[in-house]
Amino acid sequence: MSHLKIKGIHYGLTLLYSYLLPVIDVEETSYGFKFKYVVGSAAGLQCVFREGILETECTINSSKHSLVERLLGLDRHALFMELCKLLGLDKCVASSITLMHEPSYKKYVAYSVYLSRNTDYYINTVQWVRGLISRGAIKSTSYIAREFNNVKHQVDYVLGRGDEPLREAIGLMSLRGFGVKLAKAYLLHAYGLTEHAPVDRHYAEFLNVKTASPAKSTCIKFSLRCNVCTRHCPYSYSTRSYGVFNGVLQSLVYIYGRLVLGRRSKLEKILVKDAQYYADQLEKLLSYSKLLTGRLYKPCSDR
Repeated sequence: MSHLKIKGIHYGLTLLYSYLLPVIDVEETSYGFKFKYVVGSAAGLQCVFREGILETECTINSSKHSLVERLLGLDRHALFMELCKLLGLDKCVASSITLMHEPSYKKYVAYSVYLSRNTDYYINTVQWVRGLISRGAIKSTSYIAREFNNVKHQVDYVLGRGDEPLREAIGLMSLRGFGVKLAKAYLLHAYGLTEHAPVDRHYAEFLNVKTASPAKSTCIKFSLRCNVCTRHCPYSYSTRSYGVFNGVLQSLVYIYGRLVLGRRSKLEKILVKDAQYYADQLEKLLSYSKLLTGRLYKPCSDR
């Protein structure tokens, strides 16, 4: 076993929008919370987050070191910090946020993405995915849960073929209920491909575009490479406007939307105690970002 100390990352804000949350146990403490991966290739990886000083100490099995950079978002933190520099903000909340992702957890990300449709993620989705892990199926009368039970074996088949990320996401889009928005969320949270971002109503409002999604056939034709697609598509617009910062900004918009809700779940209150403080900072950051649309563009790497 080895130990790792991380400074400057707020894992509450980071976990707030993570599709890995269902595979992580969170336990509240007087100074923040503890979190632990309970399933998958990094099971046993555990961390103690101290909110007041933004410091995290993790205990790592030596055989899992190769996963840590992605699972703790250490490889994507610089991108959030770079956004702050481009915006010219001295005190910038995005510099304390990152993106947790890991391809070996792609199955759980796909489950979470699918089961987050039209329901409360923190109350229903998290419990449904945990039920899937322990029982192999979801026990619920919800239409979404029942629909997922019917396609789970197809999801597993697509993800088991060993395709490269874009082809894999397109394969998921062939399944009932798996549209463009979910495919984009999958690429962002399973592989950390920040040029991809789901355009929900909140992100569409930030972008000042219509929320209408393009036809699946169009996205398949262009292999989900939105920077070469029609400019009238909201996904093309967000990719062309922000490049690799697309997923970063969408994540910040989502976090802001959760923080300003009047009613927050118990889990959300554990992750972020002073919601209003961080919401105010994010509101300022996002207003600056809107003013610099197009000037934040950084070309996407060909991955």
